[in-house]
Amino acid sequence: MSVDSSFLDSPSEPQNFNTNAPFDLLVSDLFLKLESTNHENKGPYETVSAKKTSIIEDFVKTWRTHFGKNIYPAVRLIFPNRDGRKYHVKDVALTRLVIKLLKLQPGSNDYQIIRNWKKQYQSKATLATASEQRQLGDLPLIIARIMSRRRDQNEPIKSTLTVDEVNETLDKLAAKTQSKEQLALLEPFVERLTIPEIRCVFQMILKESMLSFFERAFFQAWHPDAYNLFKVCEDMKKIFWALTDPEKRLLPTQLCVQPMYMFVPQSSQKLEISYENLCKRMTVGLQGGKDPKLMELYKKEHYENAFLIEEKIDGDRMLMHMVDGKFRWHTRRRRDYTLVYGENVHIGSLTKHLGHAFDEKVHSIVKDREMILPFGTLRSAAVQEALKQFDVIDVYEGNNSWPLFLVFDILHLNGRDLSGLPLFYRKNLINKVVREVPHRFEVLEWVKAKSPTDIKANMQRIVSERNEGIMVKSLLSKYRVYSRESTWIKVKPEYLENFGENLDLVVIGKIGRVKTSYICGLKDVDDEGCYKSFCMVANGFSNAVYRQIESKLVNYWRDFSIQKPPLSLLKFGTKKPDFWINPANSIVLEIKARSIEVTAETPYAAGSTLHNLWCRAVREDKDYDECITLQEYQDLKAKYSSDIYKNQDVNRNRKRPGENSIVEKYEKVKRLKIKEQSDLFKGLHLVVGTDYRDVDEQKNMSAEALKHLIRSHGGQIELNPKRDELYGKTVVVLGSNVTPRLQRWLREGFDIISGSWAVETIGQAYDEGQKIPLLLKETFLDACVDAGMVVDEDPYKV
Repeated sequence: MSVDSSFLDSPSEPQNFNTNAPFDLLVSDLFLKLESTNHENKGPYETVSAKKTSIIEDFVKTWRTHFGKNIYPAVRLIFPNRDGRKYHVKDVALTRLVIKLLKLQPGSNDYQIIRNWKKQYQSKATLATASEQRQLGDLPLIIARIMSRRRDQNEPIKSTLTVDEVNETLDKLAAKTQSKEQLALLEPFVERLTIPEIRCVFQMILKESMLSFFERAFFQAWHPDAYNLFKVCEDMKKIFWALTDPEKRLLPTQLCVQPMYMFVPQSSQKLEISYENLCKRMTVGLQGGKDPKLMELYKKEHYENAFLIEEKIDGDRMLMHMVDGKFRWHTRRRRDYTLVYGENVHIGSLTKHLGHAFDEKVHSIVKDREMILPFGTLRSAAVQEALKQFDVIDVYEGNNSWPLFLVFDILHLNGRDLSGLPLFYRKNLINKVVREVPHRFEVLEWVKAKSPTDIKANMQRIVSERNEGIMVKSLLSKYRVYSRESTWIKVKPEYLENFGENLDLVVIGKIGRVKTSYICGLKDVDDEGCYKSFCMVANGFSNAVYRQIESKLVNYWRDFSIQKPPLSLLKFGTKKPDFWINPANSIVLEIKARSIEVTAETPYAAGSTLHNLWCRAVREDKDYDECITLQEYQDLKAKYSSDIYKNQDVNRNRKRPGENSIVEKYEKVKRLKIKEQSDLFKGLHLVVGTDYRDVDEQKNMSAEALKHLIRSHGGQIELNPKRDELYGKTVVVLGSNVTPRLQRWLREGFDIISGSWAVETIGQAYDEGQKIPLLLKETFLDACVDAGMVVDEDPYKV
């Protein structure tokens, strides 16, 4: 069946019987009402969402009743984030513009508020309520409040602007690129706006969503097919011009992918079940009654009880449309890149190589693919910005590298929609219609799989090659635009419990934004103990954790722009912090990372960093000197690639922890019921000074886990031993590296042995019949001698 897309090609503009819609209608009857709705004033509605939906429906009815069928002028202001106008003004440029607009003097209170509105957001948020926290990051609201204070309260401004007048001004603003021109346009315009209107207009200029999570409700209130059409067409004008009568419904063939119209592609879900259950989900058989050709291909290729595995490419998702030699390229977020890659085979960085990339019979096609940019080339966003001043240019011409496009799906061919057909048919069709252009335009390879063993083997290969992950797809899956489907599952190392590395790192700097990032460092023993920047983490923090961190460090931060840290203490790479801190005054974070990354252009002084990392906990039980050193990290890195055959258990606890998760994380271990396994350590008092880490065997055990293990074998844990209180008792102090606490205990006369002794003793006891070795094979003697300490030759006696 052909896809009829002509209704979108040239829809006629509906005419309103009243063209003087007031701008205040949008502000007062829609924006402000939605914002003020909460649980306290939801009235007869069961939920806040129900009331907000009702507000939107009432607004739509008002527009139809008083103005007509053309709501597009209002839509341009209601959906500024989806409007095609570009104002060349971001938040920083807006602050400068407002400072000039209000003629604020440097050093004045209002000047400082606007200029520094984004700095130290987290420290301000700790003192604010939930609603106030949202306002701290609302620049248009901050501007509106300052303008309100500077106006004459005895002469309030009344709303007089219409929707068309606001649109006309914003059209002119989009044509201005110089700040002087923008200022001359906005100055008289702002004088006519009320304070609520000022806030809304600046939100529109910043292209912020005015409806937030209720955009879908607006589409559905206007027309029952509007939202589904929006999924496959980005042009708001064509959507609202084509859909004026809610009684007239669109055909299914008008609501599918159509050539030359941007859409949001299907997304995958994260792995949250075991490999065995995943295989069961993916191997549902093809039911009878299907097209005979589909059944024939299904049986011929032996797809029964099979699924598909392909590599998850670490690139940019890119959709390609082609109709009669004309191309269109766009990202998954519907950003047009036709200017970059070309609109025909005669010019463009990629299309000029695609003159013979399709079968002669192909005259229209839509494909889903990944774009891979080789290391060292410009990212797509940077290319887009660089091309603003040009009409068409090949930005890769003359380079030794260029983007490679890997095709993995086909959604439309010669007027026929393919999204409703099974994946195995679409995959088979790709090979028939695409002629590969080596190193520029290729088809992504895939393998047929049937068991959890196949998934595990492919994951091991991906990890060994340091690639991103794999995609597991059902061969019967249909393609659903603007959707996240369970028939497409991405499996990445961070979704598995045992892949990746856990490191305890000390915070040495931060970059303060709306979302604060902390820079962590490693101690370089070979560089006189200097701490070198190693990675930056911004994920994994709840508001409670931010408050916890800032409350401890608020008095110790030093402004990097005013006072640089001594090079003997801290060294940063090309990425500089806004603030730095002495490690002795800092905290320790437990960082989980997918993999170790080494690049020639790392922005960190350590010369290496972590890939895909997040904070798992704040380690209040650890001192800054107990963290892994740069030398220990290098040993770990050397061993990292050797062990890819780890257990691949799914990590089901990847969601952001709750407000009290940090406390619960460490209290949970203490509350665990101890199941006695033996009395091996009965009569021994053990002190666990550090985590247990065996670099050679790649074994890691937290201090809490080691304590739990010792208790289960009859040992008694001491937290802060004192010789006078423990006279006559057998005390063993366990530690794997020199820390200030261990140094103190050594000076007090305690002997320190490696944590591996406890682990190995338990293992030997099962083989040798519950007997503790009289001589401890691994002592802490070597480490202590390296540290310049005198240690008793008998490490077992206290």
